[in-house]
Amino acid sequence: MFIVCRSVKGGSGTSIVTAALASLASTSSNTVLVDLAGDQPAIFGSVTPIAGVTDWMNAPHAESPFDTDISIDDQLRIVPTGQRPLPHRDAPSWNALVERLVESSARSTIIVDLGTHDAPTSLIEAADRVLLVVRPCYLALRKAVALAVKADSVVVVDEDQRALRPRDVESVLGLPVVAIVKTHPSVARRVDAGLFHRRLPDSLAEPLRHVLTATSPSNS
Repeated sequence: MFIVCRSVKGGSGTSIVTAALASLASTSSNTVLVDLAGDQPAIFGSVTPIAGVTDWMNAPHAESPFDTDISIDDQLRIVPTGQRPLPHRDAPSWNALVERLVESSARSTIIVDLGTHDAPTSLIEAADRVLLVVRPCYLALRKAVALAVKADSVVVVDEDQRALRPRDVESVLGLPVVAIVKTHPSVARRVDAGLFHRRLPDSLAEPLRHVLTATSPSNS
C-alpha cells in the first residue's frame, strides 16, 4: 500500500493526519513514513537526524534512501527529510525515489508526507491513494482550485467555527471527502508529551481507520 498526503496551505494539519495514518497502519503491517515536510520525528517524540531522504535525492548513489531511517517501534520507521532542499519536480532523482517507494510498497505500507511541496507526476501516479488535507477555509480551497492540485480524495480537518462545511469542500474541489477529522486539544497535548503514537487520539483514529481499510490491496 502506497499513500501520499499533501496540502496547498501550511497549517492544514497534513503532517498530523499523515502521522496518524502511519501509526494506524503500523498496528497491522510494517510501515515506512517518508517525511518530505520535516516534522514527523518531532511528532513521534524522536530526535530529528541531520541526514535524510533529500540528501539521497541530491546524490542518489547511496544504497538506499532508507539508510537514515528512525525506528519508532518494531513496525514503524520514519525516513527523515534531511538537510538539502527537495529537487525540482522534473529532477531525475524523483523517479529514482518513486521506484524505490513502489518496490518497498510490495512488502510494507508506504506513507509519504509531501506537505505543500509541488509533486512530480510520477509520484502521484504511483500512489494507491493521494489525499489532499484541507481545512474548510476559503483561501485554501481557492488555492487548491487555482493550482489544480492532483488528488483522488480529501481529508477535511474540520473546525466548528468555519462557515464552510465538508459538503462545500466536496462541491468546490469535485473530490470525495473520505474522512472528517475534528480538531481536538488532545492531539496537541499528546504530541507535546511525546505520547502521540502510544496513545493515538480517537479524534484521529476513528475517522482515518477506514481510509486505510478502503485503500488496502484486498479492496482495490
